[in-house]
Amino acid sequence: MTDDLAEALPSDKLNALRLGRLLVAEVETSRPGCRAWVEIRPILTEADASARREGWTRSDAGRAFRLVHREFVAEYLDGWDYDMGSSEIKQALAQDEAGLVVRLQAWGVSPEHLAYPWNTDYPA
Repeated sequence: MTDDLAEALPSDKLNALRLGRLLVAEVETSRPGCRAWVEIRPILTEADASARREGWTRSDAGRAFRLVHREFVAEYLDGWDYDMGSSEIKQALAQDEAGLVVRLQAWGVSPEHLAYPWNTDYPA
């Protein structure tokens, strides 16, 4: 992985993060019968809320991010109670894009594997 998120991610994924959009990456599980994802949720600010009230979305290359590694029992993913038996493995904050790259490296998540949640089975 590179130290620069702009070099590590396709431009659409980088733009999504800068616009405050959720991205996920499916990762290996710690137990059979489960599926796991790392969720990257950009931290929104009052400036984002203000832009939303005005009807637009604000891009911010200086965003901070919250990362969460969650594991779900596979048999519940198709139902309403997808969180039954789920567990949070770990979470972390990244203060900026460089910190996000460091966290992803530490967690063994390749930026190329990041996807929009609607293109995955992630129960967002």
